[in-house]
Amino acid sequence: MTATRSYLRQAAAAGLTGEVGGLTFVADRCDDPFTGRRQVLVEYCDPRIPASPAALEELRNKVRTSGQDADTILMRVVGDTRLPAPWRPRLTYVRHDGVTREGRSAQPPAGLAVRAATPADDPRVRDWLAQAFRNAYPGQEVDPGHPGIAGVMEDPGRMSFIAELHGEPIGHGTVLTSEQDSVTGEEFAELVDTLVDDAGRRGAAVAALVTAAVRATEGRPLCGHVVHPYGAEAADAADAVLRALVAGDWSVDHCFWESPW
Repeated sequence: MTATRSYLRQAAAAGLTGEVGGLTFVADRCDDPFTGRRQVLVEYCDPRIPASPAALEELRNKVRTSGQDADTILMRVVGDTRLPAPWRPRLTYVRHDGVTREGRSAQPPAGLAVRAATPADDPRVRDWLAQAFRNAYPGQEVDPGHPGIAGVMEDPGRMSFIAELHGEPIGHGTVLTSEQDSVTGEEFAELVDTLVDDAGRRGAAVAALVTAAVRATEGRPLCGHVVHPYGAEAADAADAVLRALVAGDWSVDHCFWESPW
C-alpha cells in the first residue's frame, strides 16, 4: 500500500503521525459505529512495520501510551500478512480481479435470475442489510433504521441487485460505486453485502449477484469484505468464507488486525 503524499501531509498537520525505527504510521481514535467499542485506528503504517515483530510491538506500545482511552487497537495491514498474537484479524477486504476464471462459471439453476433493484425493493434491502450487520456483530440489536444502514441506502452511488427464484425475491447484492480509499486515493466500488435467504440456492445466487456487480462496475476495482467475529465457531465460519473467496476470483487487499488494549 502506497499512501499519497497529500494524505501523509494532512495526517502530519493534524498531529496524527508517529514513527517506530524511522518508519511512519498514522493513528487516531475511531470507535466502532455498531458496538460503540472504543478503538484507536492505525489507518496507515509503513509496510515494513508488520513484517518486523520488534517494530510491531513498539508501535503497539506507543499507541497504548499515547494518552488515548480505548479498548482495542485496529491496524490496517496491506496484503495477506499474518500478525502474531495478541493480534487477530477483525475485517478483511478482498478485491475481485474483474473476470471469472475459466471453469468457475456455471449455468444458474432453472428459475434463478438477477435484476436491478427498484425503489419498491428498498424495504427488503434495508432488512437484508440489518440482518447482515446482526450476523457480523452477534448480540447487537441492529434495526433497519440504524444510521450505518441509512448511510448505505442514501448513498448516491448505491446500486442494489435482487436475486429471484421463480420471480420471488430471495436475496440481494448492494454496491457503493463511487468510493475512494482515503489513504491511497484509489477510486473503487465496494460490494457492501450479499445475503441470500434460500440456503439451497445460496451459492448460485451469490455467484450471480457478484457477476452482476462486476459487470456493473467494470473499469474500477470491486472490493468486498469479510468480518471476523469473536466467537470461535463464527470466526471459523468467516475464515472458511475467506478461504473460498481467495480460492476463487478474489484476493486479499488489506486486513484490519485488532489487538486488545
